[in-house]
Amino acid sequence: MERFYESARYPYNCVSVYIDFKFDMSPKPATQAMSTDESPKASKPHTSLRISSRHVALLYALNEFRNMRRAADAMHTTQPAASLLLQQLEERLGVKLFERLSRGMEPTAYGEVMIRYAQSVLHDFEHAEAEIAELAKGAAGLVRVGTVMGPVPTLLTRALAAFKQANQRVRLSIEVGTSDTLLPALLRGDLDVVLGRLPDQFNEQDLNIEPFEKGEQMRVIARPDHPLAGCDKLRLATLVNATWILHPLGSPMRRRVEGALQEARLTADLDIVETASILATTAMIEASDMISVVPNDVAQHYAKYGMVTILPVALPLSMANLGIVTRKSRTPSPAVQILLRYLKEDDHPDR
Repeated sequence: MERFYESARYPYNCVSVYIDFKFDMSPKPATQAMSTDESPKASKPHTSLRISSRHVALLYALNEFRNMRRAADAMHTTQPAASLLLQQLEERLGVKLFERLSRGMEPTAYGEVMIRYAQSVLHDFEHAEAEIAELAKGAAGLVRVGTVMGPVPTLLTRALAAFKQANQRVRLSIEVGTSDTLLPALLRGDLDVVLGRLPDQFNEQDLNIEPFEKGEQMRVIARPDHPLAGCDKLRLATLVNATWILHPLGSPMRRRVEGALQEARLTADLDIVETASILATTAMIEASDMISVVPNDVAQHYAKYGMVTILPVALPLSMANLGIVTRKSRTPSPAVQILLRYLKEDDHPDR
């Protein structure tokens, strides 16, 4: 944050950069309702707007501080000047963007829309700066990949190895997490591509997903000398007294696993440790009788090296196919386009 406001002095004290926007000003259903003093007719479904970098920075600062004076201070300008900027923007749009309250300023539904676009613009500029810095160092680009753990041991590793062999000067950044945290990062512009799945009831029209052909199976794992490791077959009910290591609440995998356990009527008394870290998971499994649910490729990878064993228990679990997720509104860089080809070729080896 501080870096942005520090670097923001230049457009404010020198030249304002103007940006032409054409976007949907309709507020999303999840946001707050329109103020009673605003007419629905004031909102235009598709608005073309020319705003300056000063307006973008003001929206960003007001969202962070919810106070005009503090926002003005962050922008290195005066409060009257900041208030005038907001007034100009609201007049051009014909809607109120912020409610002036005694405790501060709160964005309206329309303000939330504009804040989202301002954040996107600023993230794009920040990452453009990072990519230019990489090019200046002699790199041929920067590709930022987010992924859930399932594809890491197989598809992702193969695709990245082949990609790097042919594109040695492209810098790769890999973030492993859960879909519910990776997809917002993709929408913010922090990632270029995500290997994951859309969470239930996740409705984001800017995302494009190309599902992988193969589905993803889940396995229950434990340490190799776990008391249940030698059993030929287990029922889920046998594991009710175990400590389960599961993904955090909100992740698609956690919801599916809990659904399977609820179907077996096991969730009420479960002892649960939450983490998305496979390192933490394997370390706790190694040191205890805890068990965990992980994708099959991950289970097979660690079982191959004798770190875990796969317990013979069937999970009534239906997972939506993983896929390659990108943003429709953003054109991938040449380096990202090349990586996408490698990922798709690995998923379709016969094509």
